[in-house]
Amino acid sequence: MYKNMAQSVSNDALWEKLKEMDEKIDKLSELQESLDSNKEQEEIMNKIRILGLSTDSQFKANRENIQMLNGNILNTLKEVTQIRNRQVESGEPQKPDDFYLNFKFFKVRKTSFVIAILGLLIFILTLFCMKQQNDYSLLMNEYHKQNITIQKLDGELKEKIESKKGNKAK
Repeated sequence: MYKNMAQSVSNDALWEKLKEMDEKIDKLSELQESLDSNKEQEEIMNKIRILGLSTDSQFKANRENIQMLNGNILNTLKEVTQIRNRQVESGEPQKPDDFYLNFKFFKVRKTSFVIAILGLLIFILTLFCMKQQNDYSLLMNEYHKQNITIQKLDGELKEKIESKKGNKAK
C-alpha cells in the first residue's frame, strides 16, 4: 500500500513537473514567435520605408518633369500667340497662296492635285495588273488546249505504231 502511494505520489509529482515544463515551453515558444513576428514586422517596415522613399523620389522627378513640360508648352503657346498677333498686325493672310495652284478659271489645292495624281496612278496600275492576269489566263488556257492536242496525237501515234508492229508480226 505504501508502495502504491509512493508510486502515485511520484507519478503525480512527475505529471506536475511535466505540466510545469510544458507551460514553460509554451511561454518560450510564444516569446520566440513574438520575437520572430517583431523581426518580420521590422523587416516589412524597413522594406515599406525603402519603397516609400523610392516612390517619393520618382514622384518628385515626375512632378519636376511635368512642371518643366508645362513651362515649355506655355512658352511655345506665347511664341505662337506673338507670331499670330504679328501676322494680324501686318495684314498677312492666314492661309498663304502657296497651298493652291492657280489656273485661269479655278484654284486647286496642291494636296488635292497630288491625291488625284496618286489615285490616277493606282487606277492605271490596277488596270495593268488586270491585263496581266487576263493575258496569263489566256496563255494557260492555250497551254492546256495544246497539251490535250499533244496527248491525243501521242495516243494516235502509239496506236499506229502498234498496228504496224501487229502487221509485221503477221
